Amino acid sequence: MIEGYALIHDEREALHQRTLRVRFPEGFATLLFLQHGVLRHGSDGSIVTGPALCFWPGSERPTLTLDAGSATRLLGLSDTIILDAIGARSESVHLRMLVERPFTAALEEQPKIPQVEMMFSWFGYELNSAHLQSPMTLSAYLRLLLITALRVHNPEPIEKGGEQTNILRRFRHLVELHYRDHWQVSAYASELGVEYERLHRICKRETGRAPAELVHERLIAEAKARLENSGHPLKKIGADLGFADGSRFSHFFKRRTGMSPGAYRAIVSRPAGEDLSELRRNFSDWP
Repeated sequence: MIEGYALIHDEREALHQRTLRVRFPEGFATLLFLQHGVLRHGSDGSIVTGPALCFWPGSERPTLTLDAGSATRLLGLSDTIILDAIGARSESVHLRMLVERPFTAALEEQPKIPQVEMMFSWFGYELNSAHLQSPMTLSAYLRLLLITALRVHNPEPIEKGGEQTNILRRFRHLVELHYRDHWQVSAYASELGVEYERLHRICKRETGRAPAELVHERLIAEAKARLENSGHPLKKIGADLGFADGSRFSHFFKRRTGMSPGAYRAIVSRPAGEDLSELRRNFSDWP
């Protein structure tokens, strides 16, 4: 199970310029810690000078080249550990938006560098110790790494459509707070101070999904995470997600996924090695 959750790869210090030969499973995101030196990536050979944290979503496989004297550590991250690390708190929306696209976060402040080095070391020790390998611990380390990146990352300002983007960001912030409360879309629009039709247009234009679809997909993503990672009865999971009873939860889940919660849990609990990539939720399912 743990290999389908996360992987760590340490690169030896480059004696000359060389391309990294790291092959994480299909769909795994990459979090790279450039300890020192220079990293070149992409077709245009964009340059990153260490120390820095760099991230690419699972949909991207950049060409990574280290200059001589450079050293790096890499994490391969499944959608499951990313969702676990982000969590479901009001501030989670900022982490969610951070990992939607590639980013580079320069670690210019010296106190952050040993902290990141230590978190990578702890992550590796937990992952590689057969008697440990706790998903809760690994996701906690990843959350700290993402928060560190968030605090130093300065994304490029969005000049065009800034107001619409702000409304969408606020909407998603509210969804993180209230998706388990089963708010109607009209309640979200009222809280945002916009008309229902305007919120609907913005969501469709920016994400290709209606507001209700986004809320439902967030619920499904959380339901799948709990079915995969907890042994709680279906009734309790449904209650935790705001459903009045287990049958309503099962009906909602089956209507959205094509199978019952119990059937989903049975399939994802099969021994590792089976191809479940089409079944497990994808981080990009909730844009």
